[in-house]
Amino acid sequence: MRTVIIEDEDLTAEDLAMTLKRLQPAMELCKRLSSVKEAVAYFKTSPKIDLIFSDIQLGDGESFDVFQQVSPTAPIIFCTAYNQYMLKAFQTFGLDYILKPFSDDSISKTLAKYDLLKQTFNKGAMDLVQAFQNQSPQLTSEVRKKSLIVISGDKIIPLQMDDIAICYIEFDNVFVKTDNGKEYVVNKSLEEMENLLGNDFFRVNRQHILKRTSIAFANMSLSRKLILNLHVDHPIKISVSKEKYHTFMLWLEG
Repeated sequence: MRTVIIEDEDLTAEDLAMTLKRLQPAMELCKRLSSVKEAVAYFKTSPKIDLIFSDIQLGDGESFDVFQQVSPTAPIIFCTAYNQYMLKAFQTFGLDYILKPFSDDSISKTLAKYDLLKQTFNKGAMDLVQAFQNQSPQLTSEVRKKSLIVISGDKIIPLQMDDIAICYIEFDNVFVKTDNGKEYVVNKSLEEMENLLGNDFFRVNRQHILKRTSIAFANMSLSRKLILNLHVDHPIKISVSKEKYHTFMLWLEG
């Protein structure tokens, strides 16, 4: 089995590699990647691999940014210390989701799950990827919510997701702002909102998630950040970091 590890912490990557070799001595560890940039460049070479083990939070972004730029060529096992990315992971061809610190038992169960699915499809990992691709639209439609419950005074309002223009965090509270400028506090984290809002939204920085149609135009600042101008009034200047520039531009094109 040809395997790739995406992990920016050296000790964790070494521990995972040793665990995999101990559990499956015949496994071939093809590459260890430590950043979004490095992973994108590697996967663009169309390597022949069977399985990907990937951390989520990397030094220059999230591993999800990698698979927005290049299609995964094998099922992905996400290994992370955080549980809020689970929905997004399974929408990104995630075969399994392991919370750190991982153990021999958790890795062993994941490998057994992979082997069982591989035997079921009976042709190898690429068939698994095709199966995930075929099932993804159905999965997304089943889990994607159409409305969000918000509170305004004594009113409970089912706010349509399509009406949201901006989602942002301020003073530890998460707000949504609609296309017509109305604001509501939501009882969710920004990470949970990122998972709920879907592909028409993009987290441009740590504080803001924007809908594609809410963006009027962008200006390049002296620091080479993109400064965004919106159709909806918003008092805070919103910028896109240099690390997310390429991914953002691909998303903006649809």
